[in-house]
Amino acid sequence: MKPLDQIRIVDLTHALAGPFCTYQLGLLGAEVIKVEPSDGGDDFRAFLPDCFDAVNGGKKSVTLNLKTEDGRALLQKLLADADIVIENYRAGVAKGLGLDWEDLHARHPRLIYCSITGFGQEGERAKWPAIEWSVQAAVGLSAMYLPDEADPHDLGIGMLDIFSGTSAFAAILTALLERGRTGEGTRLDVTMADAALTLATPHIISQATGKRQGLAPRRAGVGRFRARDRRLFLSAPHQRWFAKLSKVLGAPELVEDERFATVAARSTNLEALRGAIEDRLAARDAAEWQAALLAEGVPSAVVGNLSEMIADGYFERAGTLGMVHSAASTRDVPAVVSIFSGRTASGPIGPVPALGADTGSVLGLSDTELAELRRAGAV
Repeated sequence: MKPLDQIRIVDLTHALAGPFCTYQLGLLGAEVIKVEPSDGGDDFRAFLPDCFDAVNGGKKSVTLNLKTEDGRALLQKLLADADIVIENYRAGVAKGLGLDWEDLHARHPRLIYCSITGFGQEGERAKWPAIEWSVQAAVGLSAMYLPDEADPHDLGIGMLDIFSGTSAFAAILTALLERGRTGEGTRLDVTMADAALTLATPHIISQATGKRQGLAPRRAGVGRFRARDRRLFLSAPHQRWFAKLSKVLGAPELVEDERFATVAARSTNLEALRGAIEDRLAARDAAEWQAALLAEGVPSAVVGNLSEMIADGYFERAGTLGMVHSAASTRDVPAVVSIFSGRTASGPIGPVPALGADTGSVLGLSDTELAELRRAGAV
């Protein structure tokens, strides 16, 4: 048994945030029925196929034309047996399709209804088309780490879609617990703007306390320092760790140097401290320093990249990165196995479904009925 066995999800989302959310729910045992338009399906199938494959393994694909009466009727049939519906239409679109919360709650009172939008359901911004980068720009998230002089084509770090999907995932699990107590479904309104605000929490705190602008303040003895071969991150901000750092560097005199003797003094002499540390680090490779610092309990890591971490096998051993097979392209792509970590359980990833592969079986249609609905443009 998996935690969400016997939970059925009707997934009306496209692109990345919504599909990532339902993918994680599927890994925990939920049946995920991905409803797509028949004329190409989710845009990411063609636009970013690797990304599509990485967040849609194990789902069932049903094609429906929700602009037709028959298509909407078939969707209502799916919703009658569903536990959760999740959509990421722009505000107002769901209502135009007869899929707003009020209508569906009246028909299916146990149904949990989750929306993922850029800026919610009300106000001027709710009408804006929203993607990762436009919301980052509007909220000010990208400005925290991309200076004005950066390459204008540099989009920054793609994190908001995944974090929005993770926020929706957590909200849905909470709603399932609530329904277990009340028997009623819940309306969930997850926005990318709120997700950006959460990610910006350290920046908000720094503003409130008058600290340096940015996601993290500059701290003496903390940062990426150049060793003989490459950079090394180390953290020795307070007295105990700084004394240990000085010991590992073979420079106990640093603790006695009046420029570095206290936290306040080190903060005043940041650049001089950096120079003193890097002068010592130049004698050995970063990996050697890392081992020595870790042995003394000083946080330290060679500044590497994700590819190195994957090649090291860490995520494979942890069970948090697997391969998903794409039926459409007959290849495998890497995919995050579970945000809970494979140590606790999700199981193998199912294949990525071909567009509409499960329409007949999920809707209980005979071949004749399916063919007729296709001719009518409903599926």
